[in-house]
Amino acid sequence: MQYFGGRASLIPCTRHADSRGNLQPFEFDQMPLVPRRAFVISDVPAGAIRGGHAHRSGSQLLVCLQGRIEVAMRHQGVQVTLLLVPSKVGLWFGPGVWCQQTYLDVGSVLLVFSSEAYDPDSYLEQTG
Repeated sequence: MQYFGGRASLIPCTRHADSRGNLQPFEFDQMPLVPRRAFVISDVPAGAIRGGHAHRSGSQLLVCLQGRIEVAMRHQGVQVTLLLVPSKVGLWFGPGVWCQQTYLDVGSVLLVFSSEAYDPDSYLEQTG
């Protein structure tokens, strides 16, 4: 599924589950971005909000590893809200798409792949 004319989309992610647990590989050559860095957000209190910005350039792929995370995205006055849970999909979005995550459950974990190195000057706090 695509949003904002292709500026954001749900991306299939492989996930294998059996009696031994879950295995979720990430093949970099099959991602919708070339990862320059990855980070994990964890130990966030239930109800806490993170993000709340867009980036001038670069893109990100969000994958919920545990719990439930509500994601609100906005671009050019249109807002979309969806729920990320551990599944076979991730959420990719490009530059200019404002994104905010609300951690609904204690123990929720978000894995983020980013196409750019950290640069606080790339943040756009209020975008429509």
